[in-house]
Amino acid sequence: MKIVVLGNGSWGPALASVLKENGNEVSIWDEKSKIEKANIYVNCLPVQYVRELLKLAQIENNENILFINGSKGIEKDTYKLPSEIVREVIGDKIDYFCLIGPSFASEVVAKMPTIVNIGYEKELNKEIVKNVFETDYFKVKLTRGIKDLELSGALKNVYAIGCGLADGLGYKWNTRAWLISMAIDEMNKIIKIDESVTIGVVGDLILTCNSEESRNFQFGKMLASEKIEEILEKIKGTVEGAQTIESVRKYKMPLLDFIAGVIKNDDPAQVKNKFKAFLKS
Repeated sequence: MKIVVLGNGSWGPALASVLKENGNEVSIWDEKSKIEKANIYVNCLPVQYVRELLKLAQIENNENILFINGSKGIEKDTYKLPSEIVREVIGDKIDYFCLIGPSFASEVVAKMPTIVNIGYEKELNKEIVKNVFETDYFKVKLTRGIKDLELSGALKNVYAIGCGLADGLGYKWNTRAWLISMAIDEMNKIIKIDESVTIGVVGDLILTCNSEESRNFQFGKMLASEKIEEILEKIKGTVEGAQTIESVRKYKMPLLDFIAGVIKNDDPAQVKNKFKAFLKS
């Protein structure tokens, strides 16, 4: 298979390394160059840049093209998921998949055992997509449906900010477990969580909410003592949760609303008292 990976941050090269394991011809697209024609395109671009860069890429709208999305987030202003953006830009003839799961790029590159969900809509090519990714250390569980997986990928980044904030304020594991439990409860009201998406929804949430390798967790931790402008200067890479926060307020969930309020107020001096008040509410 000839595969082009879109995005040369950390996630794009990590997935490229997996794809090469199975003998695929893999290249990583640099937006400064002309995109190659391929059987499969794997999107690892930050969500806020997907629309602009896909227009530049000019990928053909063809039913023989498989498109796998690995980006997580919601587009600002339009409130659209990656699947909606891609179909608006490229068209709806492509066979679209999404890859979501607990998977830090550095550990994938190091060949640490990892499992992800790949969501699909059409039966025809699902096994092909599974086989181009699956190795002895990178496992894939196929599941029907895309929207719930992509939405969970956006939500978990916001919840990770909340867990990072708790850590930055000095709270420990009991409190974090409470927040993660609240997050699961809220997510279950927004999307359908069943065994077919446990990996991509709950697994990804737990990983992102428990590690400083997550930029969203780092961002939340620093919110306890620093202004947002200062934080973003220190963190390398995109903090998708911070970009997504206004898009998820429409669900009117207490924890999402609290995290959104902290980011909007951007006042470290008030955060600790606000957090205490939230936990008492």
